[in-house]
Amino acid sequence: MSKRLLDFDTETSIKTYHHYDEADDVMAIETTQDVTPILELNKAQQNEGLNKKSDMWHAATIPAVVQLEWMTKFGVDMMNQNHWGAVKKLLNSSEYSHLRRNEFKL
Repeated sequence: MSKRLLDFDTETSIKTYHHYDEADDVMAIETTQDVTPILELNKAQQNEGLNKKSDMWHAATIPAVVQLEWMTKFGVDMMNQNHWGAVKKLLNSSEYSHLRRNEFKL
């Protein structure tokens, strides 16, 4: 199987690869992102706690590859306000709790 880099976005660290399996004549597109800086920032924010004096709170930072995963795996588009209930459910799940900026449930 061959793998070729199609695109690299230096701002988001998103890489897009083209895969081709000659034996089976199958092609696939892979999207990756180094989410470590985002997750570390979320964790640091969780450790600082919540400023309850503020009228607004930064609830979560969701990497682009996670947004793509949600769309392909669950059919959830976080940019569609009709899907916000599903977004809250995903963010409140233990699997995606590391995306929240604070420990509270949404």
